[in-house]
Amino acid sequence: MRKASALLALVALLASPAAGFDTYWHSQCSQKVGEQFGFTADAWKIMQLGNFSPDFFGPVSEHASPNFKGTELVALNQYGMSNAQSRNAAIFLHFDNLNNDLRTNSDFDLIFTHLLQNTQKLLAGYTKLQVDDRVRKALVLVTLGASLHAVQDFYSHSDWIHNDFNQTDVKMVTQPSGGVRAPTWLEFRNRHADPGKWPFQVKSGIYPPPNNAPNTHTHMNHDNSRLMYTEYENPGQPLRSQAEYHNAGPAPARGDDASDLAHQQLAVKTAIAASIEWVQKVEENPDARKAIESAKGWNLKKRDRHLGKELEAGMITEMSVSCAAGKWDGDNPPGDRGSLCNSMLARRLNSVDATSGSAIDSELIGLAASLLGPFVLKFTGMFWDVHSQYHILENLADGIGSGSGRYSFAKQ
Repeated sequence: MRKASALLALVALLASPAAGFDTYWHSQCSQKVGEQFGFTADAWKIMQLGNFSPDFFGPVSEHASPNFKGTELVALNQYGMSNAQSRNAAIFLHFDNLNNDLRTNSDFDLIFTHLLQNTQKLLAGYTKLQVDDRVRKALVLVTLGASLHAVQDFYSHSDWIHNDFNQTDVKMVTQPSGGVRAPTWLEFRNRHADPGKWPFQVKSGIYPPPNNAPNTHTHMNHDNSRLMYTEYENPGQPLRSQAEYHNAGPAPARGDDASDLAHQQLAVKTAIAASIEWVQKVEENPDARKAIESAKGWNLKKRDRHLGKELEAGMITEMSVSCAAGKWDGDNPPGDRGSLCNSMLARRLNSVDATSGSAIDSELIGLAASLLGPFVLKFTGMFWDVHSQYHILENLADGIGSGSGRYSFAKQ
């Protein structure tokens, strides 16, 4: 029975091509949150690992499997088989239109409401948990990161940024650094409390994606900066631009690199603002705020070098799996992101100049070299183990989905 259950779990792990913003953009959003609230670098990196978990336990491992061999593939599959419950919960943390059941603005609102309540409840509960203080801090940061993943995915997987908000009384927001972003869901809701009466109906991509439908997950998501995706609903089709489905809103995609990037970045900028707003909402619960305050100053280099190495290994595992899956920033990442992924996959770290590109890329190159190769795939240690021990994703998805793999709105 255990072998049969493990096989079924592996089948479930390998069944889903859906995902959220590609890992690079989720990581950028989470880092901005950490910096906004004064998190140490170690604290926001742990939060990044938590943010990766809804994708890792969901679709990313599936895509990565063909690019791993031997012990790497065995490690990946064994970890998936032993975490079937996390996999089952992860599907509800992407704001995908699962089975075409997500039909009304009120449905979206239910997800936001339950997710906020669950996040506050979990973080508040950690303050009373009789565990080692390091475990408590890990739980706080990983849980907060995972909840942020779902929030960020709303702006990636829906047509929210396709709306002309300047035609409403909740306008586009000019940013101090330049450019604009869309208002967030909660900003609009603060002015219009009943989503069922809003002047527009939000849609997210249908998953699993049916053939010949314009609003599938593939067509609607803003996951990577080139808007290039494989159409899983049309087997055998090559990687192609989906810009034709994003020709709307204040920054319509036209199929050229500049406009496609501007459209995708509007989703990213809005997701960053929504992520910062989300932490503020979570902290309206005093015990949840206390939990965050207790964890955000964690400095592993000073207090726990062993955990520091586990964090480094986790970061490299995250990037290795994402690159192998074509989910760091698409199947063919632009610029330095592409060079870095190609080098990691070919195990030629010295082919990338560690002084070029973004700071996070340069740091990852150095970490990979110091750990004797990019494919750490070390699914052990506190930052992975807390998922199976404390059922983080399952608790975040409580009241949102059911064991059948469908949303549970009808039972609310």
